[in-house]
Amino acid sequence: MVKVKSLSQDDVAKLAQSPSAENKIETVNKLSVLYNQPDISLTERKLAEDIFRLMVVDVEIKVRQILSECLKNSKDIPHDLVQKLINDENSVSIPFIKYYEGLSDRDLLGIINAQNVDKQKAVAQRRNLSGDVSDYIVNKCNQDVVVTLISNNSATIRENTFQNIIDKYKDVNEVKETLVNRDELPITVITKILNSLSEDLQKRLILKHNLPVDVASDIIEKVREKATLKVSAEFSSDKQIEALVRELYSSNKLTPSLVVRSICMGDLKFFEYALVYLANLPITEVRKILYNSQVDFVVRNLLRKAFIPKNLFPAVFSALKVIKDIRFDMRKSNAQTFTHKVIERILSYANAEEDFDKKDVEYLISKID
Repeated sequence: MVKVKSLSQDDVAKLAQSPSAENKIETVNKLSVLYNQPDISLTERKLAEDIFRLMVVDVEIKVRQILSECLKNSKDIPHDLVQKLINDENSVSIPFIKYYEGLSDRDLLGIINAQNVDKQKAVAQRRNLSGDVSDYIVNKCNQDVVVTLISNNSATIRENTFQNIIDKYKDVNEVKETLVNRDELPITVITKILNSLSEDLQKRLILKHNLPVDVASDIIEKVREKATLKVSAEFSSDKQIEALVRELYSSNKLTPSLVVRSICMGDLKFFEYALVYLANLPITEVRKILYNSQVDFVVRNLLRKAFIPKNLFPAVFSALKVIKDIRFDMRKSNAQTFTHKVIERILSYANAEEDFDKKDVEYLISKID
């Protein structure tokens, strides 16, 4: 492009009288080069802005489009010009909205509130979008805009915003697939969506985020256990729960981790019937040992007979203690409250036992939360 060395009032007057769109476009191109030069004088800058103000209301949309393209990479454009450009037709405003770095979060929220989906998508595509704007998009915009946001790997998306996305679009495959393809996801988000994904997407998620095999296996196991106990919680009769436990036992899926997680989440019937199958004892005997025994070693013997690892014993004893302390009744409590109480008991247990170290505590809590 030709470098413009100076501007004058004559340039402004001549341009105001010119009917030629081509002449205006040529002038905009020249002026934008000068406008972005660091050594431009204050007088020249003001004159250039006066000409831009004429162009931004020009009847020829091509002129306004060229102006938008020329100014989208500029800095410190007067706010009135910025507002004219972002409120223009999509073909003028979208490139400017997407690339102009001088837009504040307040400007972006205003664009979102205008309810123009194409402009909302342009906001969602901006580089280094703030967490506040990302959160606002998830709360205010439709699915297509949210998918655009998730696809923008430079956008800051907070963990609670991801959780909101998952809750809002839990049955939408396009959203889940876009989450899987995102460069970075918090482990909590990976854990939450994993069970709802197809086997192919599960593999892609684990590979995409370079999870070590042991971590990936642990996440999958935890998700499956929670899903199993969710099914159990929907059953009310002993017969239904026993049938579920029997099926898991027959398919070698009645793992110690699942059994201990069940009592720590307040699923007493599942825990009882698990011990029935694992220890080969009648339900009456299991309940007698768990709730009537005054001696810990009797319960320990039951857990050993059921092949529950010793390092999981404190979680079971903590849960049994909570049951006795609050005379546990699921009709008056809830699994989350119960689980929090169990974790508190595990922490007190750790303080009382010298051979119960920090790693044991972390392991137990990871199997419960």
